[in-house]
Amino acid sequence: MRRVLVVVAVASMCAGVVFARTQEMPKPGPEHQRLGVFIGNWTFEGVMKPGPMGPGGKLTGADRIEWTPGNFFVQRSYQGKSPMGEMKGIEMYGYDAAKKVYTFNSFDSLGMMASGTMIAKGDTWTATGTSTMGTATWRDRCTLEFGAGGSTMTFKCEMSTDGKTWTPTFEGKATKTT
Repeated sequence: MRRVLVVVAVASMCAGVVFARTQEMPKPGPEHQRLGVFIGNWTFEGVMKPGPMGPGGKLTGADRIEWTPGNFFVQRSYQGKSPMGEMKGIEMYGYDAAKKVYTFNSFDSLGMMASGTMIAKGDTWTATGTSTMGTATWRDRCTLEFGAGGSTMTFKCEMSTDGKTWTPTFEGKATKTT
């Protein structure tokens, strides 16, 4: 069994070298560069709506959003306070060139995971996806609208457990600090 694993590992490395020699290594394209609008340090504030996610109330925090090495992906690290308590998390944004769609994946300290796709039109990004916390799963949709110069962003999100009836979850504004 160990020999088989070694053979598979060596074959995989050889295939990677052959691919690298026969294919030009990809470079970030204009679609990747468009993710640059998110880059920077941000503060955010808003209101969480009462509903299936819990009590309503104020939402505040800060983001650090930066390119990952190679400039293909963007990483958002955030922390803040919500009616559910202190929160911290990470998100990754990218562009899937094969599927021609922006993607996101998110994980936070409250145990929530989310993933989905985004569409960019002008200064507006629309995200749709699925979130899970514990055994609960729901659909999300959010609209992010960048202000002139990209130094502000308003956001509004909704959730649905059946894909038909949508309930507001939170809305607010973010301001780029650097």
